[in-house]
Amino acid sequence: MSESNYFGFALLSLASLVLCLHPVEAQEQPCTTRKLPVSFRDAQNLPLQNFSVSDLEAKVQGKPVRIVSLEADPRPHRVVLVLDSSASMASVEEETPLWKLGVSLARHFFDVNSQRAHLAMLVFNNQVTDEINFSQGNSVVGEKLQQIAENRDFVKIHIKGKTALRDAILQAILMLDHPTSADAVYVLTDGGDNASHNSVEELNRRLAVTSVRVFAVLLQRNLPYRNRTPEEEMGPQDLSEIAHKSGGEILTAAEWRGKQVALSANADARVKSEEMLNRLYQTIFQDRLLEVELPSPLKSNEHWELKLSNAARHEWKNVQIIYSDTLIGCNAEVYGSGRN
Repeated sequence: MSESNYFGFALLSLASLVLCLHPVEAQEQPCTTRKLPVSFRDAQNLPLQNFSVSDLEAKVQGKPVRIVSLEADPRPHRVVLVLDSSASMASVEEETPLWKLGVSLARHFFDVNSQRAHLAMLVFNNQVTDEINFSQGNSVVGEKLQQIAENRDFVKIHIKGKTALRDAILQAILMLDHPTSADAVYVLTDGGDNASHNSVEELNRRLAVTSVRVFAVLLQRNLPYRNRTPEEEMGPQDLSEIAHKSGGEILTAAEWRGKQVALSANADARVKSEEMLNRLYQTIFQDRLLEVELPSPLKSNEHWELKLSNAARHEWKNVQIIYSDTLIGCNAEVYGSGRN
């Protein structure tokens, strides 16, 4: 065989090998196989870990979904910290404004989690006013939070404007290159939104195709009753829906009690607030990946149901399962084996 014929034969064989291997590679992660983040909470809204495949059952389109495995998520986590700096965070009625509560909780989150996650941050009102991306490093986020906390004039100068919460969450998602369900947006806000250009539905669609989870702590006022604005009434409900559909959740609500932070999940005061927060962070960083096998490929996005088995419901009472209840259709442009 001549040298030219040999190389021609080799190239033809290599091309044939590539064509043969491609379908095999696709079969390794078919569209019917999904890995999805899931976490479990008890009646006090605290994490639970002692669940196995046999404790769960699922359905989509009325058909059973086979649960293959339930394992700890080993992937590195990235979190965008989102701080609300709109005017509602600094009411003149308050001796200690919500903004200071948000900064205090943000610094606690940084101190506890900066060694186990890659962090970025943005501050917003009717637009993003400050942004620190992942390439700048965690230390820059910490330095910025310290500067804000030590600036006595920060509230007077910078806390103003309307609240574009949904737009800020979308901007946070854009900060995540090749996002997965190991990534999260952690929001500290009073929940109102009166300036976003993007609707709840538009944000939910974006979260569904990126798999990014949204978590939030709602910052509340300990003030006498007054008439609430429509965004104050509906904002927390909308944010809760956004978080739930993403596979995240409202972690807790926080308010000042004098100079102390009180958490709503800590009503009986048997767990200190700092310990409570540490346990709440487990929901973000110690989630588990549920591998499931669908009965058939999905032509479009579908709602699915995941719940405890009958035996597990008898053993554990009032358990919440935190997961995204939307499965992306196999024909979606963004669908891929890495999109978990």
